Amino acid sequence: MDYINKPSVPNVLLQRNLRISKNYVRGTFYTFPTSFMFKCDENDETKTGVQSIPGGEIEIPHCQIDSIERLNLTPSGTPLYIRCKTFLVLKLIFNKEPDADSVERTLTRLSKPVSLQELTVLNYHPNALHCSASQRSGWSVFDVNIEYERFGIPNSEWNYCDLNSEYKLCRTYPSWLFVPQEATANIIVGSAKFRSQGRLPALSYVYTPSGAAICRCSQPCVGITNNRSEYDEKMISAIRLANKRGRSDKIYIVDTRPRVNAMVNKAGGKGYEDVKYYTDVVYRYFSIQNIHVMRESITKLRNTVESAISTAAYWQGIEESGWLGHLKIVLETAQFVADTIAVQKYSVVIHCSDGWDRTAQCSSLSQILLDPYYRTLNGFQVLIEKEWLAFGHKFLDRCSLLCGNAEEVSPIFLQFLDCVHQLQTYFPSHFEFNQYYLIELYDMLTSGKFGTFLGNCEKDRKYHRLSERTFSVWGYMWENINKFLNPYYEAHYDSSTLTDTKAMLNPVFDSRDIIVWDKMYCRYDITSEVKTALDIDIATCIKQKNMN
Repeated sequence: MDYINKPSVPNVLLQRNLRISKNYVRGTFYTFPTSFMFKCDENDETKTGVQSIPGGEIEIPHCQIDSIERLNLTPSGTPLYIRCKTFLVLKLIFNKEPDADSVERTLTRLSKPVSLQELTVLNYHPNALHCSASQRSGWSVFDVNIEYERFGIPNSEWNYCDLNSEYKLCRTYPSWLFVPQEATANIIVGSAKFRSQGRLPALSYVYTPSGAAICRCSQPCVGITNNRSEYDEKMISAIRLANKRGRSDKIYIVDTRPRVNAMVNKAGGKGYEDVKYYTDVVYRYFSIQNIHVMRESITKLRNTVESAISTAAYWQGIEESGWLGHLKIVLETAQFVADTIAVQKYSVVIHCSDGWDRTAQCSSLSQILLDPYYRTLNGFQVLIEKEWLAFGHKFLDRCSLLCGNAEEVSPIFLQFLDCVHQLQTYFPSHFEFNQYYLIELYDMLTSGKFGTFLGNCEKDRKYHRLSERTFSVWGYMWENINKFLNPYYEAHYDSSTLTDTKAMLNPVFDSRDIIVWDKMYCRYDITSEVKTALDIDIATCIKQKNMN
């Protein structure tokens, strides 16, 4: 590749543990078209650190580079500080400054491709990871008809809608939609015109024991002039009335934003539903912060993990990051939705601003709480395909897979995975997969090796023919499934459990129950000076419980 001026640079020092100043390994730095590698010298005599690099080499895909920083010149040479999206930090010291200059320029360019054509995914074959999955493997994990047939749909309450088959109704929604039978074409189109980004209320899930439904959408375009849409009001009413087996006397609208954020958006031409016009609606705010606050929070957490030199400093940094508090609010919102659906038997409409971040989190987590199917390996994949990929979470922007607006980057999907891990910890025998499945999924997302998460919506992925030109992450995950299985899983799902409310999870989270996910954020910390959480393995917990 033309951008690579120095394919290899010998006599480079690598420091992985920044708390130990002399923890160096000497080796050769290699730059490839899709990744870079550091390989230890066989006769290295730098005394420490060799054992911290399994196999004597470390290879990182360019897409996983988060930032590159040039540090002040030292007697040993010119340092480059590389932070990866996987929370790995590398400090490289080059003997010659021109070598450092060349590597910095090359990695900066290769880590920020300007188009999909430059991404690793188009030059990748999973055999590199000892995977025999075919190119087609994994692309058929999600079948929309099979998924909605689980809920008995289409039926007398809900019907398939083809108005978005060419993405003219909403370009960021899937080509398929399910809407209430009473929603006419005029109501559907009118509602879409009144919603931000055209993201009208659409069906995500029906809880079959009660018939109550979860629908998702974006905020309405009310504005300071208090605009109304009779079509949108009729759409919400139709969703309420579609709950014929549950309770249709009212419907809940869950606005995941802080109330003040919704009011600010109203000043910008959007806003929130006025219950004076939306009949029989109960409106609830849930104060989940926006993408900018979450980005700042994970940055603070990361800085703490990287630099805290004492237990006190570590826990102070964790508290100041606010990350655990954000997780708790997201989980509480999902729990409210699940309780409203299963216990109170009311349908719920969830939205945030544009309906592709906080909405995806809360809709997904509430379904995990409600339905044991989504706690299986296959069901979890289907859930991600439906709620995140089909309904248009902006993976390309949020995960910074292309060079773009830094203000669009945010750890929304990572936060969702963290919430799932919190549930795994709380209910250790209720998930078929372990935490390493979630970690591997995140790593594969950020690696840029698979086409599954490329694009910001279904339309983008179809336009670039990614299912034809790239490999699916699900094929790779299934090839390696043995290391992701939870040996203590107790199956709670079969065709009959959907009529059993005991299959629902009912966590009661205290602040002390939300812990730092050390296997994710601290997995490269090779010191034992700072403990990130009570690192008690799930297996140990269960063994102790069985002994009592």
